[in-house]
Amino acid sequence: MSSQIRENLQKLFVLGISYKKTALDVRGKFSFTAEQQENLLKEAKENQIDGFVVLSTCNRTEIYAHTSQSEFITDLFLKYSEGNREDFDSHGYTLFGNDCIHHLYRVTSGLDSQIIGDFQIVGQVKNAVQLAEEMGMVNPFLNRLFSFAFQASKKIKTNTEISKGAASVSHAAVQYIKDKVSTLESCNFLLYGTGDIGKDTCGNLLKHMNNRSLTLINRTEAKAEALADKFNVKYQSVSKLIEEVEKAEVIIVATGAPQPTLLPEHFNGSDQCKLILDLSVPRNVHPEIDKLDHVLVITVDELSKHISDAIQQRKDCIPQAEGIIYGSISEFYSWLEVKYLSPVIIALKENLQKVQRKELDYHKNKLTDDELKKVEHITSNIVNKIARACINHLKDHHKKQSSPMETIDMIFKDLDS
Repeated sequence: MSSQIRENLQKLFVLGISYKKTALDVRGKFSFTAEQQENLLKEAKENQIDGFVVLSTCNRTEIYAHTSQSEFITDLFLKYSEGNREDFDSHGYTLFGNDCIHHLYRVTSGLDSQIIGDFQIVGQVKNAVQLAEEMGMVNPFLNRLFSFAFQASKKIKTNTEISKGAASVSHAAVQYIKDKVSTLESCNFLLYGTGDIGKDTCGNLLKHMNNRSLTLINRTEAKAEALADKFNVKYQSVSKLIEEVEKAEVIIVATGAPQPTLLPEHFNGSDQCKLILDLSVPRNVHPEIDKLDHVLVITVDELSKHISDAIQQRKDCIPQAEGIIYGSISEFYSWLEVKYLSPVIIALKENLQKVQRKELDYHKNKLTDDELKKVEHITSNIVNKIARACINHLKDHHKKQSSPMETIDMIFKDLDS
């Protein structure tokens, strides 16, 4: 591996916090709003960083960066979150170079998801990259890396069964409701929050309901109205939340706010039994609601325990998915090698052709036109063979240490073949 490639890999890292080491309450402190993500990108840009992507989902908050200023990025991460250094040192992670690349591939391929094979993360990563691109924060190195990772993710989804079965967060919520609610066809549902997870949950839930006893509420009423029109269900403004909470027997909260949006006062003294599924990180159902005798609150972390047997089937696909990942990473490294060798290859060809032209110019007055054409043809073939042998050696052997004689032997061995 060339020193240029090593230097670039040393500058690549990811830092973050995820469900793997961190409970929901701590994880919620490190989540970013859309505004915070933009501010992070702006401040990084102001500090001459050109490779910077912010990812914030219900299961992880991460920054992918290509810069030598890793400590500054860590400070920036902590500045915009509500978590502190002690929490990050205890629960967070920073991965450099090859480890970072493998981590990104596992994230975009659903292998690192709380529910294996959940490809919703790919869309979230693409949105994060798009935002960074719009702000001029995706340099050529990151652009190519994410492109390779997205291609591998698509190949895994197409060529394996790792996403087969109902096992995303929204699917898990609906599966839990099906398992626990015997009156699925007759009870009243309230979905509070119509973002990505809310939309998925709505669509999945309605597949199992013959009736349309589902009401949608969103802080932006127009979004609730648009989704209600799409699925032919009711919607209400957020001002009607107390009345709809009173009516509902199953409440799904997917509001994605930085603080609780479903509060004890919304229950207005109701003593009707209710099942509440909080799909938000940080929690959007106030913890005091857990204490109500007639209410059962299920969080994202608890939902992961109620996934169907599809998870085991997905685990069986991991070796096949990892094979695709390793192949793609190898292609990415090959691209890096060619990218950094390109100036050398161009210079080699130009210098060989310069020698050829100089020799032809020296001898052209001694040759007839036909002889000159033949000599030009022969010397072009020789130049091309030497160039091709040198280029193949640079691509295939430049990573290995070899003596000058071994290098010459390898090049001329290629010429003989």
